[in-house]
Amino acid sequence: MKIQYSLFDTLLEPIFVLNAELKVVYCNEPAALIAGHTIRKITRGMKFPELFSFSDDIPGMKDILNVCDATPYKEVTFTTPQGGSGKVQVTMQPIFDSMGDKNWIVFVRDVTLEERLQSKYRAELEQKEDVIKALEDAKAQLENYSKNLEQMVAERTYELSRLNQTMSALLDSLGQGFFIFGADGKILDVTSKACEVTIESRPQGQFIWDTLKLSADKVDGFKKWMQTLFMEMLPFEDLSPLGPPSYPHSLGRNIALEYHPLRSAEGTMEGVVVVASDITSLVEAQRQAETEKQHAKLIINMIKGKREIRRFIQEAQNMLAEIREEVTNDNETVDRENLFRHLHTIKGGAALFSVKKVAERAHEAENILSELNRHWSHPAYIALRGKCFEIEEAFNQFLAETKEILGSSAMNDERQIEVAITKLNHIARRVGTLPGGGPVAQDLILELVMESVSSFIEPYNDVIMGLSAKLSKNVAPLEIKNGSLMVVPEIYNTLFGTLVHAFRNAIDHGIETPEWRQSNGKSAEGHITADVAIVCNEALPYLLIKIQDDGQGINPEKVRAKLTSQGKDVSKESDQDVIQHIFDSQFSTRNEVTDISGRGVGMDAIKNAAENLAGKVWVESQIGQGTCIHIQVPYLTEFDHSLETSTKPSKSKTKKAA
Repeated sequence: MKIQYSLFDTLLEPIFVLNAELKVVYCNEPAALIAGHTIRKITRGMKFPELFSFSDDIPGMKDILNVCDATPYKEVTFTTPQGGSGKVQVTMQPIFDSMGDKNWIVFVRDVTLEERLQSKYRAELEQKEDVIKALEDAKAQLENYSKNLEQMVAERTYELSRLNQTMSALLDSLGQGFFIFGADGKILDVTSKACEVTIESRPQGQFIWDTLKLSADKVDGFKKWMQTLFMEMLPFEDLSPLGPPSYPHSLGRNIALEYHPLRSAEGTMEGVVVVASDITSLVEAQRQAETEKQHAKLIINMIKGKREIRRFIQEAQNMLAEIREEVTNDNETVDRENLFRHLHTIKGGAALFSVKKVAERAHEAENILSELNRHWSHPAYIALRGKCFEIEEAFNQFLAETKEILGSSAMNDERQIEVAITKLNHIARRVGTLPGGGPVAQDLILELVMESVSSFIEPYNDVIMGLSAKLSKNVAPLEIKNGSLMVVPEIYNTLFGTLVHAFRNAIDHGIETPEWRQSNGKSAEGHITADVAIVCNEALPYLLIKIQDDGQGINPEKVRAKLTSQGKDVSKESDQDVIQHIFDSQFSTRNEVTDISGRGVGMDAIKNAAENLAGKVWVESQIGQGTCIHIQVPYLTEFDHSLETSTKPSKSKTKKAA
């Protein structure tokens, strides 16, 4: 029951209101009169036991916190420090003020008042008979008021109870969970019925951190945040977003939490109102919108890069066939490293072309495979197999969409120009055997079979821009040097497909945040360069690809420490030798796996693709200056149809560049 104390001002009986410390927070004029002090003095910190000395203990006065109902009237005599005395009847009961604070009201009936009035008026009766009539009238009024006092209080209590019921009904009509917690973290009695759905309970009396199901390691941080709120060290609007944004619903519903201040009439913080809203439908709509956005982006990518999509399809089909063959074997001999490379490369390519479902399923399969590497179990292996089939199913769905957009030609195993490329290559060989046909054959290959390196690398600019935005990093568009250099796509498709890992690592591990770069004397904008060239080594031409960033570089000590923790002895290796271990299978300096990095299979995939072309990779890095990945493979200009199913070229097909 909440009440305004001013309604007691007109009562003739002494009324005191005490807090839990027995301090008088309110008294009326009769109360001040019987205590022998002014109202102002009494309510400025005086305790009730300081006002009176009673002949016997008042029920509940020594244990006021446990007084939950009205105590029976107790008749006692009293004296005051000012010399006053008398006989009174005293009762007390709990009461809530207009701000919701719990206090206790003390009713005092002065039973000696009548005796004192009679004595006074008898003396005056000798002088004026009309005073006797006034005394009798006052006596009658006093008796009548005393008789009706309890009924008046009961009626007022009933009225306030009805108001509280109305307030509860209004709260229960809301579709949102509504509750309030105080500075001690306890939730007050005022809650809405919707709490039973949104936060799965009526939380009154609970601690807020228990209601929100905070883990033990987060409770201390929450208490500090809560303390800062009530101390108002910063504006509430700035601090409230730091609170838990959602409730972990057991049924998977999305419950958003909002925080609002509850202030007293003086403007001080008295509580925090928490509003719990079920936004499951909104989140689902946003997810659907994101799916449609990704689908639209997929269509745009298909239209803009038909050749790149075709390459991705062909490479993914080959890798999925290998994955299916691997996981079909029901034993532990599966080549896990090869599986990691294929899954990671498929995920990177799918992310590049916004094939979201394929990328998500590949990431989930990587998680299962990581667990299998730590602890092999047959059920987990069966789960991996199922997830790999889900990747294939999602990929086939993507193929159906691709066919609708690009036509069935996108599904062909061979790249279509005007004739099959194998036949064109055969024709070029025959032309080359004719007198003076060598230059003609070379031109035929160059003009109709080969494509510029930039057509392979330019699409990765979307990866760089998207990932830098996601990680709040500022990166300039990718710079490609000598991008006009021509290569046979079927030979280098797999190698160029793995370069997605180099660009993702450059953003995630290399380029720093704008603030860090500026504080260390760099421009806020990071730069990544892809440089392509043909170099000769032992009279053979080689294709050299360098991917360089101006980021923080690779810290050899960090790599060395990671290797040591894995039980590898690298104490005798130089820093340059140590950083080459980034190409080791499943090596990563990340302690946590994200959807960007941490698997340790990206750089391994590049190395594997280069070695399949009889090439090699290495890295050079300088702390604070940047990193450069070197990829060197034979420069091949003749294509054999067998290369479509095997990326490793035959030595007989290696030819010097013209």
